[in-house]
Amino acid sequence: MKNFNDSLIKKMERLAEITISSLQLGKMARTKRCLALAEELLVKGNVEMKNAITNVYLFSVSHYMEMNRLKISQLLPISLHKEYVKQINTSGV
Repeated sequence: MKNFNDSLIKKMERLAEITISSLQLGKMARTKRCLALAEELLVKGNVEMKNAITNVYLFSVSHYMEMNRLKISQLLPISLHKEYVKQINTSGV
């Protein structure tokens, strides 16, 4: 089970890297495909998948978007945006 979790985390890190790279290069179609994939996995995935997307992928991507003043609400799909709002409201910042 630990190997599955480690592999899942590495895959979410890689997806986050691809998404951020796409944002940096201005490849919006690719960025939207990455975000749509994360959205689908968040909606249809099991608990471990949802946790990995929220804690690894969404944290990394939203942090990059915030630092570069990108409009998060316009880019994130609905479920990812809801998770993002939960994250920022429970972070204690």
